[in-house]
Amino acid sequence: MENMKKFKINNNFAVAVSGGPDSLALMLLSNEFANHFDIKMTVICIDHNLRKNSSSEVKWVRSEAMKLGAHFITAKIPKNNLKSNLMSYARDVRYKELYKICSRKKIKVLLTAHHLDDEIENFLMRLVRGSGIKGLSSLKEKSMVNNNKLQLIRPLLRYPKKSLIKYLSSKKQTYVCDPTNKDLTFDRSRIRQLSETLIKEGLSKNRFSAVIKNLKNANEAVNELINIHVPKIFTFHDKSKIQINLKKFYQSSEEVQFRILVKLVRFVGYKDKVPRSKSIMKLISEFQRKQFKRSSLNGCQFTKHETSVFCEPMIIKKSLMNSRKSLQNKDFIELTQNF
Repeated sequence: MENMKKFKINNNFAVAVSGGPDSLALMLLSNEFANHFDIKMTVICIDHNLRKNSSSEVKWVRSEAMKLGAHFITAKIPKNNLKSNLMSYARDVRYKELYKICSRKKIKVLLTAHHLDDEIENFLMRLVRGSGIKGLSSLKEKSMVNNNKLQLIRPLLRYPKKSLIKYLSSKKQTYVCDPTNKDLTFDRSRIRQLSETLIKEGLSKNRFSAVIKNLKNANEAVNELINIHVPKIFTFHDKSKIQINLKKFYQSSEEVQFRILVKLVRFVGYKDKVPRSKSIMKLISEFQRKQFKRSSLNGCQFTKHETSVFCEPMIIKKSLMNSRKSLQNKDFIELTQNF
């Protein structure tokens, strides 16, 4: 209850519920919060259509939500026969559906049941992939999504899964067990097994949590540096182009250079596409070459003029630059804070 108060939720909010122990615990806890402050709670359950009994599980979640007097919404994802990246596909489609429902119902806050174990798994997955500070600092408790129209809150990040199951036990609440959680053909299942092994070897959840917290602090420091450097480096020319001052750009640290360019190409080009690290690093080195004249990346066109590089969208309608009448540095920072 105390943790929820700090998020200052004072209006209709939604909870994403799958029927598993994590989201069931969140639903019950959120219901206590909603009743205490007389706020309307909406339960959203997405049917991924990946297992035979998925529809019956959604019906069961509906009945559990109705017992609480919560408003219930569901959406069914069309069947997909993908054999690879199935979990990644399911996650992307799930969030798109959640955002769509929240937008349609004018819901401004969405809660998800990510907990400490999820954060540890996320950290290990990103570590295996060679992520930097931003990737390793993992999940945020609060972030703006869907073009800054929706607040995504993860109120359970500090709690381990065992504590959530214990809570459900105290409430005599049953839940759904997803067999894919133990299927080692999926990356996350193997990482989950790895995290359990590391914890048994003495790398406790508290130590994991401390490392992730330190990384989050470092990530916040880099974000503050970005906010300081953006007005020095960028000049906005209406909705058509952004000028990069190369001298100021190379006066910033490599991490800031990298992050600024990632934000830039997603702001000017394709916001839903994340460019590869190699491509960004190549672009940074190309800017320094005397022979460099023109390049493209992620839906952006880069053109060099003396000591500046100009960045323009290849398709203005798909660009976030198109979302403001006249652009300023603060708009860029606001619209790219979660990139």
